[in-house]
Amino acid sequence: MLIPPLRLVFFLLLLSSIFLLQIKADERNESGLGDHIKVDPKLKFENPKLREAYIALQSWKQTIFSDPFNFTANWNGSDVCSYNGIYCAPSPNSYPKTSVVAGIDLNHADMAGYLPAELGLLSDLALFHLNSNRFCGEVPLTFNRMKLLHELDLSNNRLVGKFPNVVLSLPSLKFLDLRFNEFEGKIPSKLFDRKLDAIFLNHNRFRFGIPDNMGNSPVSALVLADNDLGGCIPGSIVQMGKTLNELILSNDNLTGCLPPQIGNLKNVTVFDISSNTLRGVLPSSIGNMKSLEELHVANNGFSGLIPPSICQLPNLENFTYASNFFTGRAPICAALSVTEAIVNGSMNCIAGMDRQRSAEECLSLLARPVDCSKFGCFNIFSPPPPTFKMSPAFRMLPPPIYVYISPPPPSSKMSPTVRAYPPPPPPYVYSSPPPPPTPSQPPPIVYYAPMTQSPPPTSPVYYPSETQSPPPPSPVYYPWETPSPPPPTPVYYPWETPSPPPPTEYYYSPSQSPPPSKGCKDGNPPQASPSYERAPENSYTTPPPSSYPDTSLPPFPSVSYASPPYY
Repeated sequence: MLIPPLRLVFFLLLLSSIFLLQIKADERNESGLGDHIKVDPKLKFENPKLREAYIALQSWKQTIFSDPFNFTANWNGSDVCSYNGIYCAPSPNSYPKTSVVAGIDLNHADMAGYLPAELGLLSDLALFHLNSNRFCGEVPLTFNRMKLLHELDLSNNRLVGKFPNVVLSLPSLKFLDLRFNEFEGKIPSKLFDRKLDAIFLNHNRFRFGIPDNMGNSPVSALVLADNDLGGCIPGSIVQMGKTLNELILSNDNLTGCLPPQIGNLKNVTVFDISSNTLRGVLPSSIGNMKSLEELHVANNGFSGLIPPSICQLPNLENFTYASNFFTGRAPICAALSVTEAIVNGSMNCIAGMDRQRSAEECLSLLARPVDCSKFGCFNIFSPPPPTFKMSPAFRMLPPPIYVYISPPPPSSKMSPTVRAYPPPPPPYVYSSPPPPPTPSQPPPIVYYAPMTQSPPPTSPVYYPSETQSPPPPSPVYYPWETPSPPPPTPVYYPWETPSPPPPTEYYYSPSQSPPPSKGCKDGNPPQASPSYERAPENSYTTPPPSSYPDTSLPPFPSVSYASPPYY
């Protein structure tokens, strides 16, 4: 039965009305935040943006249950631009120019509460600084409305949950500081595809390794220290070239070896990989890092010789390589200890140097050669990774037979006695970023070391065809079957037991507590390490956002959003 045209029209109109009402309801739920805030009709606002800011700030004020310095005491009335910590500027997206809330600075206010969804109404924010408070809970998804946000500093709070992916949707973001919180889980690989200038994620609970695309990031400062990341240093790090100024990966449970091309980072001034379980030798290419001022490799499993090229760096001021298994150093490195540079090389195996390991430790299995390819992260040298097995044609050659790759100097695993949490290093200050780089990756450096042959009882019998039938009188040791020195002393090969990660108690601060629940409770602010928490001498600065080209915000008296002063 056909529906009469009049009824059909009526039905379509009714359906359209319901659909439009649903859209309006959705828009109200999404953009009509703060319905619980009753705006006094007597209040007069200069423009609708300031009215939305009033709703956002009043909603936020209701969630703050501790304000010891009375920052929010004057958060009343329609003049939101006069509120403590709130800064206004002409909007770049309107004509004629209207005043909007462009900055929030509540650093060191010691306020406790949480971040309500209504903060998304502040869509014109360029700066949002909440360093050193007690805000808890999660970062609201409504932050994705802050399309002009240039700097986001939520450091030293009690924020929880996984990495706040909402920050990846902020097109103008250049500075991200989430240090000293309780974020956990993976660091998203998309973070390193963003055009950020500084990333600080230290002192959280991130795990599951550093994303392989870390080298895509154009940051000048990258700090991932004091997490439990594990895994290797991605080989893509060598692509960071001219952009990177400071890299701090200390106390992250990292394993593997340093890529030989690490010397490509010619503008790095601070390089800290201390307190991990890194192995192998220090690449001599570090001598190409002419801008290097701070080099910290202490509390690892490095071995071999200290390359003289490191001690010839023109700007080196602090070099710590204590608690490793280094066996020697060039005379120029010994001279460096009595100059203005600060050098700490205790607890190694260097003859003639004070405070070294015992002979027993230096002759132990931990001081044997290490094959970096066996760590499962050989892409650290250069993608695609080279093949390290000998081809069948080479296996058929008579002795000597060259087999698996092994760096010349010996290496070792970390001794559990050395893995104590290190004292905080001296502070340093971050500098401004250099110009963007031209990524480059040199070809891999491959070290071939011949295997020490074990003489058979009577005459040489190194033939591949006989590998399955050794002579009965005594065992015959074939290089491709048993790559070890002759008995009686068995040889330990690090690749058979590749760097088991140390217990987590070596990497978390003893004062660190389990992640709080999503709910917020009052209490004392989180305690930060003194070496991170001291205010820097020079604040980190970034170019002003392009969306505010002709205006400047009022001075921010308490802004201290520089990178953490580790040294």
